[in-house]
Amino acid sequence: MSGLRVEPVVTDSFGIEPTLRDDTLGVKLTGTGDMAAAPPLGLCLKALQGEVLRLSISAVQFDIRALYFLNSSCLKAFISFICGLAGQGLKCKVQFRTDARLGWQRRSLVALERMSPELVSIEDT
Repeated sequence: MSGLRVEPVVTDSFGIEPTLRDDTLGVKLTGTGDMAAAPPLGLCLKALQGEVLRLSISAVQFDIRALYFLNSSCLKAFISFICGLAGQGLKCKVQFRTDARLGWQRRSLVALERMSPELVSIEDT
């Protein structure tokens, strides 16, 4: 397994920080997932999907505890990511870590969990 080929994304109001530990890909999201964040998120998730395949990643953990808004365009990017993994026949688990004090996070992600319960899980911390 070689190093991750996806760089962090940093804008004025949004950030994506991917890290690799063994066969787990960690992705920390910070800031506001609004319309300005949707294009860089979509591009990053597409690149990460390629990395999951290239590196035989078994799990992707999205840490969204420091994310304070997530619009429907950003949710669609996550749907495309999950469907892309499933479409390639990958059994990679996708876990979202949420802040239990921010109830909207879990409510927003429940549809993803229901869409693909064998791959997606949500952990409140």
